[in-house]
Amino acid sequence: MNCIIPFTKNIKFNTNISEIVSISLENEYTVNDNEILGNFIVSGDYKSHEVSVNKEHFEQVLPFSVNLTTRIDTESVDFAIEDFTYEIIDNDTLKVNIEYSINAIEAREEDVFEPIAEESVSLDDILDSLDSEIDERKESETLEETEPTEPNDFEETKESEEETVDTEVIDKPTEVRDNELTEQEQNTVIDSISKEDSFVTYHIHVMQEVDTLESVCAKYNTTTSILGEYNDLSTIAIGDKLIIPEINE
Repeated sequence: MNCIIPFTKNIKFNTNISEIVSISLENEYTVNDNEILGNFIVSGDYKSHEVSVNKEHFEQVLPFSVNLTTRIDTESVDFAIEDFTYEIIDNDTLKVNIEYSINAIEAREEDVFEPIAEESVSLDDILDSLDSEIDERKESETLEETEPTEPNDFEETKESEEETVDTEVIDKPTEVRDNELTEQEQNTVIDSISKEDSFVTYHIHVMQEVDTLESVCAKYNTTTSILGEYNDLSTIAIGDKLIIPEINE
């Protein structure tokens, strides 16, 4: 990018201008992806009457902007004043004429990066994902339980024997009172209560850039073998959700 841009501005004074004794021009600017914004600062001294010995000071800030039609390397911008002239109009207006140049290197396509929006995961999304995965697991277990099997002669015979044994046990009189249990029966009752009272709490962990399977296992006090029962650990990427069971007894 290489261009020269003209700039003209009329500065209205509140008093008469007889003579410009001194004048100076300064500039300031900033650069972004779409435009260059800046200010010209015109200042100096003037006389309001020809015979006056007193000088009056003036200073005026003149904003300017340049729209960029191509992407540039913002660090390569070279801004320079090429020409500056002025004239007095109607004894109370100072007309300034400025020519300035802008030189910059155009940015290459590989230097232009588009921001990547980070994926945001809400609590509702996590709960919906957990419900869906649990429903799929329950459906799979139900299908396995209801899958028909063809009984063979051995299984029919075994079931018949078990029915006979159960009947014989029921028909036999008990040798203990109703409020007394043998040690074996007590253990059976305790195991049954423990199994019925157990429940599973599931954690959902969204994999971050710093996470590893070992750090996740350490955080939730679990093992990779348990994680493998609920998740596919063959390909784990950032943003993937891991189901982590926590068994409370």
